[in-house]
Amino acid sequence: MISCRGGRIYTGTAIDPEARYEAHRAGKGAAFTRANPPVALLRCVPFASRSEACRAEASLKKIPREEKLSWAGGIEDFEGSMRP
Repeated sequence: MISCRGGRIYTGTAIDPEARYEAHRAGKGAAFTRANPPVALLRCVPFASRSEACRAEASLKKIPREEKLSWAGGIEDFEGSMRP
């Protein structure tokens, strides 16, 4: 999850989140982050599979901004259960 200029939040999946964040910062990421440049990497959570990560991404995109920010700052996953 990335904080972008203007208070926007970008959520995506990546094998190497730090490298993908740097690509977004360099203007080589998604169209969203080219239009709303990244400010900070908020949170990365590893998943066992790509399909699990994509399901989590889809769920995160459906929740209100305040809940996303709360999740990004804590140790709870998007469904409220604890993750290592």
